[in-house]
Amino acid sequence: AKVYLDNLGNYSVALGKDKAAPIAQEDLAGYLQQVQAADSTMYIALHADEDIAYKEVVNVLSIANENHMKLVIATKK
Repeated sequence: AKVYLDNLGNYSVALGKDKAAPIAQEDLAGYLQQVQAADSTMYIALHADEDIAYKEVVNVLSIANENHMKLVIATKK
């Protein structure tokens, strides 16, 4: 699952090559839990804008940790 955080703190999610769709922060954990239930090998690829507040990144890290999900931070060159 891909999780995107833009510079305004907006979240969006996508699976595979699907187009990213907006999601409310409070719905993110439930969404990721559903994806994990369907695919236990799922991991989260976090794409965060460089100007995003660190607390937003920590929120995603916490969801992953609490649910024993693998997480990678996607970076740009």
